[in-house]
Amino acid sequence: MILRRRPAKGFTLIELMVAMVIFTLVMSSVFISFRTAVSSYDLGIITSERGQTERYATTVLTNDLRNAYYLSPSRYNITRRQKENMAMQQEARLLKSSSTRDTESDNSLLDDLPPPIDLNFRAMDNGETDEISFVRRQGMNYNEDRMPWGLERLRYFIQDGALYRSIDDVRGAETDEYGNPIPKEIPPRVEKIGTNVKGIDFKFGYWYDKEWLTATDWDSNSPRYRNPVTEDSEQDQTNEETLPDSQSALLKQQEMEQRVDDMPSWVEITYEFANPAKPDAVTKIRQVVMLPQAQETYVPEEIFEESSKLQRMKQEGGEKSDARPNDRRPSRSSGGGKSTRQ
Repeated sequence: MILRRRPAKGFTLIELMVAMVIFTLVMSSVFISFRTAVSSYDLGIITSERGQTERYATTVLTNDLRNAYYLSPSRYNITRRQKENMAMQQEARLLKSSSTRDTESDNSLLDDLPPPIDLNFRAMDNGETDEISFVRRQGMNYNEDRMPWGLERLRYFIQDGALYRSIDDVRGAETDEYGNPIPKEIPPRVEKIGTNVKGIDFKFGYWYDKEWLTATDWDSNSPRYRNPVTEDSEQDQTNEETLPDSQSALLKQQEMEQRVDDMPSWVEITYEFANPAKPDAVTKIRQVVMLPQAQETYVPEEIFEESSKLQRMKQEGGEKSDARPNDRRPSRSSGGGKSTRQ
């Protein structure tokens, strides 16, 4: 009987090498596809969060400005100013009469006064990181603590690449006998509005000398832009020093009513948002917000045209910006435009 040897079953070395090459190619394709999908997902999340941050930050600040509340400084703190003037007049009379009477009893008029109210609208030009502070009507959110008179002071500022919103009451800062500010019992509440904020720039429009101008800072309680100090006003101030105290205080009160800048007509806001995916790329968003309590109800047409053009460029996906550079000198705007009222 002859036994035949069965052939051995298995793969040859060449077959194994071919199979390994095919497996490697397939797994490489799967890995590359998976990595591309994960990168696209992460980029989509970053882009979505960045867009949401931009929309939220611009919407919150815009809504706050549209609900801004302002009164001329002559319309509040009236009793406080009257008592302060009375105390100053009494002190001046005592000094003129060379009386040795203790002046502490004369200052008792100020002991029962509450803290002053601050409704000032002000902004500081800090280059690329400006600050703005104003009072707004408090919303109807019942979960929030109600501020006195339903008003709250807001302050927007940038710190460590983030935009913050500080919320405080409208009581002004008190000072001690040496002029140092006294901290409030309840500190302001600070919340983060947006991240990756590289800069924010404010410009304020107003009408003066038959033309539209813009300023890079603002103080509604001072006569700087709408009512700048002239030679005649300086001469009047010199003449006031020779008047009696009562007449001088009355004239200062009238000047306060007539010569402050009050609210600007509009606020031009330029945001600069950094892109985490592209460190060198910056997205600029420009908005123009009219203020409801401004003296003017008119904004030049070119202001809106520049804002619309910048928004269109952003929607087309470009990182370009035609925002005007930060010029510290007031810029002049010609006539023409449309009248809008909120």
